[in-house]
Amino acid sequence: MLLQEITGDNRIIIELSLNGQKYEFPSKLLKKDGQHIFIEPIRINGKVLSFNSAANVTVSLIMVRDGKSPMVWKGVGITTAYEKEGTSYKVIASGEGYEVNRRGAFRLFIGISGVAQLGINKKAVDVIIKDVSETGFSFVSSEDMENVINMPVRLVFSDFNQNYSLMGIIVRKVVINETKVLYGCQLSVNNANLVHYINQKQRQMLAMNRENSAYKSKQMLENALKEPGNVPEKNGETEDDKNYKNKSIKNDGTRNDRKINSVGKTERRDIFRDAMSGKKV
Repeated sequence: MLLQEITGDNRIIIELSLNGQKYEFPSKLLKKDGQHIFIEPIRINGKVLSFNSAANVTVSLIMVRDGKSPMVWKGVGITTAYEKEGTSYKVIASGEGYEVNRRGAFRLFIGISGVAQLGINKKAVDVIIKDVSETGFSFVSSEDMENVINMPVRLVFSDFNQNYSLMGIIVRKVVINETKVLYGCQLSVNNANLVHYINQKQRQMLAMNRENSAYKSKQMLENALKEPGNVPEKNGETEDDKNYKNKSIKNDGTRNDRKINSVGKTERRDIFRDAMSGKKV
């Protein structure tokens, strides 16, 4: 299926792969133009996320179809388009899309603490939330509880200064080690705030990832500039420039006069040797 065959009645997902992590953001088709399509952009803190200079991000486009497997276009080209109608993403694909068999909904790693209330008696257990999705969630507990499959569970946690409550059924239990047990749950009650939370959490994580990448790039540049011969002087000259000038020869064939401290060890030895032999220096 060609990219330009996408129709507006299907849901579109922008999938980003960055430093081994995957992020998914909902979008929608705005218009088509030849081999390109224009879709709604990702906004972080009110600003459009730009891919114009991104070198370490891989972008795929997923079209979700009712009753059919999703279609995916891997490694699409995506640029930011600024038009009178507003800002959008201009997308082009190098090949055709293909069907993928996605097992369930996209799960987002969370890694924050929460409380799980289990069973009819609502036994409260402190847990670490592993991930959440539009259809379920999982958490890790230090308690190895028996007969929990099909047990109702309520997961409560706080994030972004807001409380969240998810109702589900435990459908999977995996003993990781003596102190960790993973419980996988399927949502039994739809939560209107869950999709918004997932999108908000992904934007936060992506922003932090980009800030860390920018910080590392800045540190690498600063470290490179600290290498000998790379530190600019106030007059714009590097140490290499100064050394080159210091080694220049006068028209009469003699060396330039310099302070002894600015001369290298080997060259200083040569100057002393010439001086002791009576040569003009």
